[in-house]
Amino acid sequence: MSLGALAFLNPWLLAGLAALPIIYWLLRTVPPRPRQVPFPATRILVGLENREKTPAQTPWWLMLIRMLAAALVILALAEPVLNPNRQAGLTGSGPVAIVVDNGWASASRWPLRTRMIDQLIDEAESQNRPVVVLPTAFSGRMPTARIEAPNVARTAAAALKPQPFAPDRQAAVSALEPVLAGQDQVSIVWLTDGIDHGEATSAFLQKLSALGTASLSVIETSVGDEPMGVATNVGRGGRLEATVVRTGGGAREGVLHAFSARGQRLGEAPFRFAPGETTAKATFELPLELRNQVTRVEIAGEPSAGAVHLLDARSQWNRIGLLSGESSEQAQPLLGPLYYIERALAPFSELVEPGGANLMSGVETVLQRHASILMLADIGTLTGEVAKHLEDWVKKGGVLVRFAGPRLEAGGDHLLPVGLRAGGRTLGGALSWSTPQPLAPFSDDSIFAGLDVPKDVMVNRQVLADPTQLSPDVNVWARLADGTPLVTARSLGDGQLVLFHVTANSDWSNLPLSGLFVEMLRRVSTLGRLGGGGEATAADTGAAGTTANDASVLPPVQLLDGWGVLKPPPPMAQAISIAELDSVTPDAEHPPGYYGAQGAPRALNLIHPDTQLKPLPPLPASAQHRVYEGQVATPMKPWLLALALGLLFADIIAVILLQLGGLALRPVRQAARAAGAIALAILLIQGATGSAEAQPVSGSAAPSPPTRNNDALALRATSKVTFGYVLTGDPDTDEISRAGLSGLGKVLSLRTAVEPGDPIGVNITTDEIAFFPILYWPVPENARSLPEETLAKIDAYMKQGGMIIFDTRDFGQGVPFGFSMRGSDGGTALQRLLGRLDIPRLEPVPEDHVLTKSFYLLRSFPGRWDGGQLWVEAGMNDSLDEGRKARRADGVSSILVTSNDFAAAWAMDDRGRPLYPTVPGGESQREMAYRTGINIVMYALTGNYKADQVHVPALLERLGQ
Repeated sequence: MSLGALAFLNPWLLAGLAALPIIYWLLRTVPPRPRQVPFPATRILVGLENREKTPAQTPWWLMLIRMLAAALVILALAEPVLNPNRQAGLTGSGPVAIVVDNGWASASRWPLRTRMIDQLIDEAESQNRPVVVLPTAFSGRMPTARIEAPNVARTAAAALKPQPFAPDRQAAVSALEPVLAGQDQVSIVWLTDGIDHGEATSAFLQKLSALGTASLSVIETSVGDEPMGVATNVGRGGRLEATVVRTGGGAREGVLHAFSARGQRLGEAPFRFAPGETTAKATFELPLELRNQVTRVEIAGEPSAGAVHLLDARSQWNRIGLLSGESSEQAQPLLGPLYYIERALAPFSELVEPGGANLMSGVETVLQRHASILMLADIGTLTGEVAKHLEDWVKKGGVLVRFAGPRLEAGGDHLLPVGLRAGGRTLGGALSWSTPQPLAPFSDDSIFAGLDVPKDVMVNRQVLADPTQLSPDVNVWARLADGTPLVTARSLGDGQLVLFHVTANSDWSNLPLSGLFVEMLRRVSTLGRLGGGGEATAADTGAAGTTANDASVLPPVQLLDGWGVLKPPPPMAQAISIAELDSVTPDAEHPPGYYGAQGAPRALNLIHPDTQLKPLPPLPASAQHRVYEGQVATPMKPWLLALALGLLFADIIAVILLQLGGLALRPVRQAARAAGAIALAILLIQGATGSAEAQPVSGSAAPSPPTRNNDALALRATSKVTFGYVLTGDPDTDEISRAGLSGLGKVLSLRTAVEPGDPIGVNITTDEIAFFPILYWPVPENARSLPEETLAKIDAYMKQGGMIIFDTRDFGQGVPFGFSMRGSDGGTALQRLLGRLDIPRLEPVPEDHVLTKSFYLLRSFPGRWDGGQLWVEAGMNDSLDEGRKARRADGVSSILVTSNDFAAAWAMDDRGRPLYPTVPGGESQREMAYRTGINIVMYALTGNYKADQVHVPALLERLGQ
């Protein structure tokens, strides 16, 4: 018998419920409770009467316990089952063949498949029928189909797992045909993933229908559980765009996550399917530096290899500098040497084009912008400081790409991958062709391997490589049909030198007019990567060069399993030729994952932006359509018996307490009221405590305040130049910070062009701090460590140009040279506060630092106290060695640390009178404190422009010449 989601295996036992009235009559009474009689010496027999004892009535709550226990026992004997399988069972009497799609699309709902397989095997076992379990995706050779006993089939089914590629259904049905040949009354159940994987699925269904002489059942996921895949590509402006695909279904929403190589989640993007829609778009809004760190995009809650898209260096945007030997005023736009390069690189690179014709300043501008690739069009011999700077840059990992032209035809230099012959090769010249030369197919060891060469691309002029200098370290990436090199490359240190032996415009060939030119430059751009400071790192560039130049095949490095997890390659995995990487379809020998060199591998994915998932074709008329059970059948008998046993124990305890006279209804009610009063009091105390603790604080032992409306904060903070101060939870300290910044603002308004607004107190945990150019942070003595989210926000603020003044206000205790934030819980207050933050090395302000001259000329930086040191990031001066250089943002230190209590020296009341004395220098010291504050503000707002004044003599001397 079945009642909705509940069924009884022995429903006739429910007739026992009719006996409950009899049980009620038998259990309605209990023996009377013994009466306690006082036994004083003078009244031994008073009050004792010989009465006939009658049973007392059983309390109603005890009767309810006994009746519930009896009813639960009767229900348990009827063996109820929750969520029974209500679908039609197997028909026939012969073998049961279970064909399982275990490709990538099955992984997301794999538990449903395993439960369905168990149910089918149990049903076959109850009918004494043998079972065949056959997967359609297999990592090794095709498994042999066998007719086995149900218990043996369970072992085979337990070994099944999703594979990271599409199923091979034709091979599976071919293995099944000889096993079921001659069998009668065969039942076939196909557990499909609901996707037509581009094969003859209709023919596969017809073969299954012919083999299933008794029945053919097709089980697929229900509406809303369709498998999904994701692919990514780089859109306009370097944005990471994702495409989510499915076979169809109703409205559905989800979230995409972007991860770095270390597993850090860098961003997320929502997507939504309209009813019947098969494609959804999503875009990740990330800065270029974070965008280039993304190596993996996956659909949240969809564990499968198709729901993961891996990214490699080809998807990264690089900062590329462009320089030309011809000024833009003299060149027509369509004939300009950089016109076609700009349009080829713009869709996947950030371009740096310094203005002016000065090659030295242009190179310096590009290198200062931390470009990873520099392309020179029609620039001849490089000499002097320009050649030296470029050579050092290339050795550190830069990629120098040069295009030929009339200037380079006259002679080369040592920053070319190969020496050149004097003069060029032209159509009709001394070294001429009778006809323009086409390109030869790219070799497998070329970085351009796999690209199709259009037949209409012709070259009629080029610079020739000296054949005597084509040494083994020179890589020829492209040749003409007669074998002469067209693109050559050579490693220099950790970087690369690349030369196109034709011009970057259409003067010498029509290559720049073709789509091949775009793909070639895209491949070249993968040689450079944005490192930590924007430069190409040695490991990345070197590895990319090794992959492209020294190997024609890409060995597997890390591959995805069926659930989308990167693992070491299995034994069956094979290497992939570079030329076939873009066209190969993932299978058992080439699963999706990373192939190539360990430092810069190439990604092979299941889903591409143009991939479409097609639903299954119409099923045969004789096939039964079923869906996976969302919930497994659960026997309720053990739970009911356990509950009945618990009630019986409660009955025993209640009877004992009644016999002892310790339990009555009134005491129970009183106890309930008391418990409720206690619970209410606890809630009230907690609420009062929470309200009392909700005070503004940051960096101390008190909790954080409620979240403030960041929109209102942004409007107020951006209406004027506004300084912020961090709330500590101590009203006196916070008031000093407010008064100090307010006083400094008044002085700034009188002496400079800066007119700041009223300072704003911010909670460092909940408020947005990106609106403030300067944050003043008084460090309390009871400072505690901050949460990881807050530390990440502070780190991002400082890295994006913000400045924080940490004022420990502990002058006299001393801080050793080589100041470090690293500390334990027992360190200083500042170390406890920011010990886990990525703080650069600090040093005392050098004598020639910009802070000493940004507005006033200063030698010391006093506050309320004088003598404490002011610390800034080390390495802000170029004179420091590389090992001591710290990170920089426009040459401005993102952190200042002092112990002189700046805010107390700046603080003034509404009438402009100082609030606190300055020791020991008095008012002259206060004046120097104001000057210190003005220099800090100018330093933060204007950057290191004062440092550029060191170039004035050289500029004046050059102008005089």
